[in-house]
Amino acid sequence: MRWSGAERASMLAYGWVALLIVASGVVNVFSSVNEFKPSAGFAPLRTPVLLEMTSAVAWILFLPLLRSGVAQLRLRRSRVMAVTLAGAATLLYAFAHLVTMVGLRKLLLADVYSFHWMTAFPHEFQKDIVSSVMVAVVIWLMDRRGAVISAAPALTAEVSAPPVAEPPVDAANPSLWLRDGATSFRIDPRDIVAVTSAGNYVEFSLPNGRRLIRSTLAREQDRLQPFGLVRVHRARLVNPARVVAVEHRPAGDFLLRMDNGETLAGSKRYRNVVATFTENSNG
Repeated sequence: MRWSGAERASMLAYGWVALLIVASGVVNVFSSVNEFKPSAGFAPLRTPVLLEMTSAVAWILFLPLLRSGVAQLRLRRSRVMAVTLAGAATLLYAFAHLVTMVGLRKLLLADVYSFHWMTAFPHEFQKDIVSSVMVAVVIWLMDRRGAVISAAPALTAEVSAPPVAEPPVDAANPSLWLRDGATSFRIDPRDIVAVTSAGNYVEFSLPNGRRLIRSTLAREQDRLQPFGLVRVHRARLVNPARVVAVEHRPAGDFLLRMDNGETLAGSKRYRNVVATFTENSNG
């Protein structure tokens, strides 16, 4: 089984966060073991181990929920919506951890463990929110770093290998290959809405979602020129055929409304291409 760079980065982030959670639980066991005395047949070590184990299991179990929320900060263009979704996922993660942890402790420890929801829940939920935010930050940092590291070998191989000639363009049935690490996938260039620079990556906006690949905007511009994509901003290419409206601004900048509902900014440096967009939107 071969994983793409994004999948390897995801597993790396999960692994490190899970390791930190387990390590924190081990430290808590050793710091609290002296507080427990033999009771109801439980050895002093068993109770704190079960308490920390149930907490760690609950934290790790719902990591995909938290990561899906954190991923919105990178995938969504609307910062307000991304922060809202990430915050909601963090709160839900904290709540799911607390409820699952209490349930597991009741199941394993029975009467030895008691949790008073009316008095203990507000305080414990606040603590879990703080812990969830810390885990979210770690996931965000590891996710970004892991994606860059995992993409580096593929980029090195791409640079060192001799250039491969692009297949001839079939005007009736054009196609374009994109590569994410060791995985390649084909798209119809006519489906491309826009291509945006994202650091060491470029993001392809397509009708059915987005694709992030390791490349530069200049390189993609050379590849996409035969398909009609043009630059409207130093960090963006657009497909004129998918522009439905142009909004001019007093400073010379402009906004492009695309047929998938996106609104993209254009720089006045590239306003000479607006006439083409206007023809398409009026046609």
